[in-house]
Amino acid sequence: MQSINPEINAMHAAYCEARGLDLVLLPPAERQWFDAMKLGMTPEDVRMVIKARKERIKAGIRHEECLCIRNIAGSDEAVANSLEEVAVVKAKMRVKVFDSGKREVLRATGRSDEPEQGRAVPISDVIQAMRSAVG
Repeated sequence: MQSINPEINAMHAAYCEARGLDLVLLPPAERQWFDAMKLGMTPEDVRMVIKARKERIKAGIRHEECLCIRNIAGSDEAVANSLEEVAVVKAKMRVKVFDSGKREVLRATGRSDEPEQGRAVPISDVIQAMRSAVG
């Protein structure tokens, strides 16, 4: 079954691709994807959640059942949890990290093995700069 809504089809296709499944879109899942979209979930978010959860399953932290649609988009709470996981993944992507070989070389030569993250700027400074740019 296909939905008449192409966005729902995109959500379901992202889920199936990330899971490696050929799963028919049933009416309950169609409703769950629709509700998840209304709460701001995107196909890319679905892919990120599946990937992150698969890594945690491999590490023995989570169980296979966490990949079910109901645990990603089955309720407002599931969607909120999924979106929170996406936010954590995106935050980790912003942090600079050296690979282990580079860290070892840096330590051996007496240099810091932590990359510079840049100067933290208070949000009030950012808002002030935006206001002054507008006029």
